[in-house]
Amino acid sequence: MSLLRRLRTLRGERPGFVAVACLALAALATYPAVDWYLRALDIAPRFGFWDFGAYAAATDRWAAGGSLYVRNDDGGYHGSYLYPPVALLAFAPLLLTLPFRPAVLLWTAVTVGLMWIALQRLATALGADFHPLERLGALALVVGFHPVLLSAKLGQTAAALGAILTFAASASLRGRDYLSGALTACCGVIKLPYAPAGAHLLGDRRRFAGAVAGGGALLLVSFLAFGVDAHRTFLGVLAWGIGEGTAARSPRIWLPPYYRPFYDVPYSLAIRVAASLTVVGGVLRADGATREVTALGFAAVPLLAPLTYAYYFVAAVPAAVLLVAAELDRPDGRPTLPVVGLLLIQVHSYGLRWAGMTAPEWLPAVLLQPGLYGNLLLVGLAAARVAAAGGSLSPRTVAAAVGRRDD
Repeated sequence: MSLLRRLRTLRGERPGFVAVACLALAALATYPAVDWYLRALDIAPRFGFWDFGAYAAATDRWAAGGSLYVRNDDGGYHGSYLYPPVALLAFAPLLLTLPFRPAVLLWTAVTVGLMWIALQRLATALGADFHPLERLGALALVVGFHPVLLSAKLGQTAAALGAILTFAASASLRGRDYLSGALTACCGVIKLPYAPAGAHLLGDRRRFAGAVAGGGALLLVSFLAFGVDAHRTFLGVLAWGIGEGTAARSPRIWLPPYYRPFYDVPYSLAIRVAASLTVVGGVLRADGATREVTALGFAAVPLLAPLTYAYYFVAAVPAAVLLVAAELDRPDGRPTLPVVGLLLIQVHSYGLRWAGMTAPEWLPAVLLQPGLYGNLLLVGLAAARVAAAGGSLSPRTVAAAVGRRDD
């Protein structure tokens, strides 16, 4: 049964879900036109591909025998290449063979296309079927998701990493656990803030083994291609990035990519650590909740990363798909919640701009972020289902859970 036909059959049983799903489809389908209008008003950013420019500069330095990482006049690395050395291998073939503009356009087309294909693979692994026109329409929805479009404007990697995570989720549902683990680990190695996405690796030894093998192979390639010194320097870049994450500026000072879920929250690092341990404990004790466990880790990426931006929300797309499918299978399920979460994420950037301009000064800035509420909806729903599957979400249970899993 095609997706739209399935949606029509749910009108009598779940009218609220159908209404919100139609609203979400309309919001995604029309957003490119909204973005065009906002660009005409000089509110939305143009397609400047600034981050891809940093990758191009690093590629030029590498080809000339120089360092991948360069400090600014203030001693930091802002605006320069910040990825692990191995990530450059994804950009270098394009940048060494094509001029900048064709290279970045090809990068954008391929990565967004991979995200589109990966979401179709995930949906079919969950039992969905597509009419050919629905497949074409799905591409418009992917392009219309604001974090994806924002990533494309910046020349960022979010669509590529989101595609890798989505392929990993699909592989897990299809029983290809080693591949799922390897893909997840590669995503985390390329961009370390995506480490929470590996939560589902803890629930299956084969996925965990695939992650160790895949991540280890990628690290070996990195050392062989770039040497030890580049990795030593990257550790300094990583330490600088963590420090930047503790000195975030107010969301009221608006930028389109801005997302700070723990801005001005006391003990934010301790909260992140406790939340991470909670996820670990719940996943280790959960039984038979692969979709919910995977969704929990993916949705936690933009929430728990030390320094995050709005384009990290791309990882929430497969999380929302997994949660909708899982909730539709439950007699008491709430499939509307992940769709509402995705809608809040969709309007995050410009909703934050509006809230920052209109909200009273006494209102804490952290509460002005629509994406935060959407993020919490996804993480909260997934965490509740993981807990119901047998996971105790107390950090004190982690040691006992590890022992239980090793028995």
